[in-house]
Amino acid sequence: MRITDHIAHERMSGLQIRAVLVAIGLVVLDGYDVALTSFAAPYIEEGFGVSKAELGLVMSGALIGMLMGSIVVAPLADRIGRRRMGVISTTTIALGMFIGPFATPETGTWPLVVSRIVTGVGIGALVAVVGVILAEYTGKRVYALVMAVYAAAINIGGLLGSVIVGPMLGERGWQFGWWVGFVLSALAAVATFVFLPESLAWLSEGRRADSLQRLNALLTKMRRPALDALPESDSAGVKANGSLRTVFTGRTGLWTLLMIVGYLAYMLSFYFMTNWAPSAVASANHDPALAPQMVAAFSIGGIAGNVLFGFLGNRFDVRLLTPVFLVLATVTLALFGLAGPGMPTAWWTLFLASFFVCAGTAAFYAIVPALYPTLARSTGFGVVIGVGRFGGIAAPIVGGAAFDAGLGMGAAFTVFALPMLVAGICVVALHVGLRRSENAPAAEPQPGLAGASA
Repeated sequence: MRITDHIAHERMSGLQIRAVLVAIGLVVLDGYDVALTSFAAPYIEEGFGVSKAELGLVMSGALIGMLMGSIVVAPLADRIGRRRMGVISTTTIALGMFIGPFATPETGTWPLVVSRIVTGVGIGALVAVVGVILAEYTGKRVYALVMAVYAAAINIGGLLGSVIVGPMLGERGWQFGWWVGFVLSALAAVATFVFLPESLAWLSEGRRADSLQRLNALLTKMRRPALDALPESDSAGVKANGSLRTVFTGRTGLWTLLMIVGYLAYMLSFYFMTNWAPSAVASANHDPALAPQMVAAFSIGGIAGNVLFGFLGNRFDVRLLTPVFLVLATVTLALFGLAGPGMPTAWWTLFLASFFVCAGTAAFYAIVPALYPTLARSTGFGVVIGVGRFGGIAAPIVGGAAFDAGLGMGAAFTVFALPMLVAGICVVALHVGLRRSENAPAAEPQPGLAGASA
C-alpha cells in the first residue's frame, strides 16, 4: 500500500493545507499568465497593426511552450522531485515574462511569441507538478472539491488580471501586463522554494540517499509516526520499464490514448473560446476595453462552474458527471456565438458557456493522475495534458484564419463547440473500460484505479 493511501483517509494536517494553498496560488498565477494575451490582444493588434492570424500566433505561443513543458520538462520531476521542478518552472515563467516588453513595432511580434513560448514551458511543467502534489496531499473527502478549486484557480487568475490589470493597459500600454507577470512570477519562485513541500510519494520511492530522513521529517510535521524503512514501492514495473513505457503499455496505454484524444478535443474548444471570445466581441463593437470585461465574464463563469462541479464530484462519479457538463458546454458555447456580440447579452452568454466549459478542466485534472503509479504520474499527467495542448495551439491560429476568411461568430463558435462532444465520448469510454477491468475476476489490478473516480 502506498504511503499516500493512509494519508488520504485521515484528517488533513497544517502541512497538507499549506501544500494545497501554495499549489493553488501557483495556479492562480498560471491563470493570469494564460489569460494575459486574451485581454491584451486588442491593444497588441492596434499597436502592431497585425492581422488576426498573426495575433493568433502570439496567442498560441504560450500553448506551444506548454506542450514542450508538459511533455519534455514535466517528466523530469519524476527524477529530480516535484518541489525542485516547481522552482525551475516558476523561474522559467518569470524569464518569459521579462522578454515580452522588449517587443516593438520595429522588431515585430516575434519577441512576444518567444516570450509566450518560454512562459508556456514553465506553465506546462508547473501544471503537471502541482496537479500531482495536490493529488498526493489532499484528503479523499475533499479531493474532488480541491481539484475543482484547482481548476477554478486558473479562472481566478484570469479574473484578477482582467479586473485589476486590464483597465490599466489603455493608459500604461500592453507591456504593463508583462511586467506585472514578471514580478509575480519571481515572487512565486521564492515562495515555492520556501513553502512547497516535496511529494511524499516521490520520497517514499527512495530516489535519494536521504529520502527516508526527508520523508520522516515531513511526517513529523504532519504529526504522524516516523517510518523505520521506506514503504514497499508500487512502481516496480515503472523502474524496470521506464515511466514513459509504463504510460503506454497494456490497459494503461489504452486509458492514456483515450485521455489524449479527449483532452486534445477539449482544448480545441476551450482555447478557441478563451482567446477569441473577448477579442471577437471587442472587435465587433470597435471597443478594446470590452476585452477585459469579457475575460471577467469567462473567469467568473468558470469559477462558479468549477465550484459546482467540485460539489457534485464529491457525491457522484466524476467520470459520469464529466460527459454531462461537456454536452451542456457544447450547447452553451454555440449559443454564445449565435447570440452575437451585442452587450450585455454577450457577457451573460459567455458567462453561461464558461460555467460548463471550464468544469472540463477540473474533470481531466481529477481523472488523469489517478490512472498511473507514483513514478509514472508526472509523466502520464504531463503526456496527456501536453499532447492535448496541440488542440490549444491550433485553436487560436485556425480561429484567426477563420475570422479573417469572413466566418461569423455564430458559425465559428458552433463549429468549435463540437469537439467537446468528442471529449465526452472519450470519458464515457474510459469509464466503461475501467469498470470492466475492475469487475473482471482474472484481471490484473491497474495502477491508481481505486482513486480514479475520487
